[in-house]
Amino acid sequence: MTGRDGEAPGTGVSDAPPPESVEPGPAEPPPDERPASAPESAESADEGTQHAREPNAAETAQRPPGTRAAPVPEPSFDEFNDARRHSLLKSRRGAVNLGQTGSAVYIETMYGGEGGRPPASLQVVPLGEDIVTAIHVPVPGQTEMVDRLQQHHVLALDGEEGTGRGSTAVRILTECSRPRFAVNALYREEGDVVQGVCEQADEVLREGQGYLVEAGARPVTGQTLERLGRLADRAGAFVVVTGLPSSFPGRGDRVHVLGHRAPDAARVLEAHLAALLARHRSRCLRDEQEGEARCDARSTAAFLTRVTADDQLKNALGLARSVEEVVRLAKLLAENVHTEDLTDVVGHWRNWLRLLARDMLGLDARQGDGDAPNPHHQAYRITYAFFDGHPLSDVVEAGDLLSRIMLPHFGVSEEDLDHQMSEQNIDRLVPPEMRAQSATAADARADPRRAALAHAHLLHHMLESTWDAYSRLRLPLLAWLDLLVGGRGPGRERVRVRVAGLVGLLMGHEFDFVYRERVGVWARSDSGVRRQCAALALEMAAADESAADRVASRVQDWARSPGAALQDSAARAYGTSIGLRDVPGALTELGRLGRKPELAGSSSVSFSTAWLFLSGRVDDVMAELDRWTTSPDDYLPRHAVRTMLALGRATTSIDRPGRPALAELALDNDKNAELLIALWRRALVTRETTARAWHLMGRWLPDADGAGNEDLATLYASLAPWIFTDPLRDRALFHLEHVWLPRHEGSATIRRVLDALRTGRAGHGKGERR
Repeated sequence: MTGRDGEAPGTGVSDAPPPESVEPGPAEPPPDERPASAPESAESADEGTQHAREPNAAETAQRPPGTRAAPVPEPSFDEFNDARRHSLLKSRRGAVNLGQTGSAVYIETMYGGEGGRPPASLQVVPLGEDIVTAIHVPVPGQTEMVDRLQQHHVLALDGEEGTGRGSTAVRILTECSRPRFAVNALYREEGDVVQGVCEQADEVLREGQGYLVEAGARPVTGQTLERLGRLADRAGAFVVVTGLPSSFPGRGDRVHVLGHRAPDAARVLEAHLAALLARHRSRCLRDEQEGEARCDARSTAAFLTRVTADDQLKNALGLARSVEEVVRLAKLLAENVHTEDLTDVVGHWRNWLRLLARDMLGLDARQGDGDAPNPHHQAYRITYAFFDGHPLSDVVEAGDLLSRIMLPHFGVSEEDLDHQMSEQNIDRLVPPEMRAQSATAADARADPRRAALAHAHLLHHMLESTWDAYSRLRLPLLAWLDLLVGGRGPGRERVRVRVAGLVGLLMGHEFDFVYRERVGVWARSDSGVRRQCAALALEMAAADESAADRVASRVQDWARSPGAALQDSAARAYGTSIGLRDVPGALTELGRLGRKPELAGSSSVSFSTAWLFLSGRVDDVMAELDRWTTSPDDYLPRHAVRTMLALGRATTSIDRPGRPALAELALDNDKNAELLIALWRRALVTRETTARAWHLMGRWLPDADGAGNEDLATLYASLAPWIFTDPLRDRALFHLEHVWLPRHEGSATIRRVLDALRTGRAGHGKGERR
């Protein structure tokens, strides 16, 4: 299975990678039918324009009528996948409960998504006394957690959001650290924080100290935890890693991971309320002239007994989504200790986020006209909430654009508009009730470069309140989101992913209207980035199970449509969680769509197939790539090659850099090895992909020189004579001798492959291939 050898090899020898994707459009001619003067790939023609300053969304909005912008180039697979992974609408913050106050501090673990930048250094944040001494109700298995941490110096706690895993981590770290309350949080603005601790352990870990690391949804392998345990043991430190259950696969097979369950909600309420009432008594000294009774220990004890026995409150506790919400209920009850009927108190607690959102938008009927925020402030508050977790530069640009769209609808003149737009002070525009408090209570520092809501769920309530309260602004709001999608410049992909998610959430309010006015328009667009946003919007909408069938029906309609744009949108949708619902069916549809000449120039089929591979459906995807590679169809083999190149830098785990997943799959599997040979041969000889393929090969070989990669070096030497047959042999020798070896003079792998190619030997560990 060596693929076709009849395609003409490319002629360039540059080792720089060209762009990775092209705008879908008319079918490309076969490589051997392109004119000799054509660039090496259709993508290369745009390469020189990527560095010019591109118009932002506001400039796009001011373009004269009748003019059309140049197509927005699609991102590379790595850039797109990174933006998807870290900009989806979900919480990416680890919260440490402050106990008595009912608030929380947030340790940010944001990841930028711009490729090519070195990861930021770890930040060591000492946790203040009010955090480490906060009230904590023991959770099931807490004694075992302490024992495991003392024995292994590292412990991973997996628990769902809201179970209080951060608070438990702090408590068990205080039990192990010396001095007892020497506990720190480690975080990293960009890159993997757990891997960062492994890389910088000697610089950050100190003897006797405890360290909290929030992994969030990032995968953490057993090898990483074992390595981290050895480093912490050597330093005499203690490390607790917290994350979602999906972050620690195979929990039952390892001693480093324990599941974390939330403490009993009634016990949490009682403990925090008792402490808050004790503080209340010291302040509750009434003026004797008012004739009110003083609040004493007896009266507060009676209130505590009444509350804990109240059936209404017991039922309310069952609605709490997190330990933090239970603590907030305790705080609200303590503020209403003299209230006889607690019905309104419980109602306010249930709806506090919705009420806060309405208050921030000036929708509370109790507010006077002079107290309501002006439209410019409203626009910035909406934008701040919608772009929670994004750099403030995104908020400022999007907020200015929304103001220019919103304010004329409120009767604001052009002169007043320019005056209001001059104010961009986030502290004045966005009140502290909306913003997360400082990163730590100890040093009161916060990252000034990112938006951070006080509560992750506030975004949904701000979106709902905006959509419901400003019905006349629904079309302008959708137009604003469309302008943001069309913007250009660094970091735009993270904005597009967020905008698509917001539109998907709006479909939960008015599915047909939002689909007709925005998602359907995107799906039919001649812009690849808009079609991608249509797919991501449907993915977000399908997260609501009540809409899942409607979404599936829309995707099926797209796939069966005679229009190439809708077919391309369907292919992109199969590369989301929509495709994960039926992976064999999604791959079958991708194969059917991949045979269409209209999609020959699109990256949609390959990107979606690569995403399904990275989502864990490795065997299914490899079997499908095998069928595509050997297909007599003119286009499926090309989609298979593009998928291979998209996956070229993907690794099996974050702690095994330089070990490509595709290579590891071929180590002990002859069928996968033969598939890899076929994919490499076709990629290297096809004019469309040759430059990227040679560049990728030039990355694989020296990466195998790392410690523990001897098996990969052997694999590459074994495959080289089968990959670099005529017409590739001479060009391979040129790259090995004159391009790669001069750049990596010490690379034993390159020399080993060069020797295997010169002698024609298949190396070690593989038999003869047919």
